[in-house]
Amino acid sequence: MHSDQVVEGFFEVFERLVGVIPGAYMRQGASGTLLLVSAIPIPTLNGLSFEAEPDFVEAAELAGELAGGQLPWSVQVRGEPSAEVAAFAARYGLANTIRLPLLALEEDITLPAPQLPEGAVVRTLSGSDRRGYADALVQGFGMPAEVAAVMAAPAMLDGPGMAGYVVERDGATVATGFNVLMGDRVGLFNGSVPPQHRGSGYYRALVLTRLHDARQAGAKLAFTQNSPMSRPIYESLGFRHVETWTYLTT
Repeated sequence: MHSDQVVEGFFEVFERLVGVIPGAYMRQGASGTLLLVSAIPIPTLNGLSFEAEPDFVEAAELAGELAGGQLPWSVQVRGEPSAEVAAFAARYGLANTIRLPLLALEEDITLPAPQLPEGAVVRTLSGSDRRGYADALVQGFGMPAEVAAVMAAPAMLDGPGMAGYVVERDGATVATGFNVLMGDRVGLFNGSVPPQHRGSGYYRALVLTRLHDARQAGAKLAFTQNSPMSRPIYESLGFRHVETWTYLTT
C-alpha cells in the first residue's frame, strides 16, 4: 500500500462528505493547491492542502476565500512544513501546530469479531437521531454544541455511503463513530467515548463493528486520523501508520 493511494482515498472520502453539507465545497487549483471548506467550525476541516512544491500565488488566491471569514481554518501539509509554507501561513496568523497521524488498514488483515461488554448494544443512526447523536458528541469530545449540531446534521447521517454509530448501555450513549464509504475506501471519523466510560472496551467493539460493516459494503481500504488515546486501539487491529500531517492554525 503506497501512501499516495491512502491520501487519494482520504480526499475522495472528504469530497463525498462535503458534498452533502450545505455551503461546503472542495476545489483544486491548476498547480495542485486544494481548497477545503467543510462548513464545520474545526480548523483541521477547512483550509489549504499543499502539493510538494507549493504555488504561493495560487495559494493566496484560494486563501482569500477563507481569510476574514467565520470558519477557523488551517494550512496543511503531509509531513513537516517547509520554512516557506510556515511563512505563508504566518501571514494569516496561522502559527500554531497540530499534528495528526494517518493510519490505514488493508483488506488482507483478518479482523476478530466484535465483543461488546455485557448489556451494550450497537445502533446505527438516521437523521431522526440527530439530537441524541449531537449530545453524545458533546459528551464524548467535549466539543461545543454548535459544532456537534453540524456534525450530526441529517444530511450527514442520511448521506450516501455514510453511517453514524453509537454504543448504548443502560440508556446511555457510551461511544460514537461515523463511517464514510466511497467506492472501496472507507474513512472512520467522530470516534469518541465520554470520560466516565473509557477503558471498558466499548470503543474497540464499535471500531470492529464499523470495519465489518464497511467490508461487507465493499471496502478494501480503511483509514483514520486519530488521537494518542485511540491510536493504540487501531494499531492493535492491524492499522499501520502511513504518515503524519501537520496543520498550521491560529
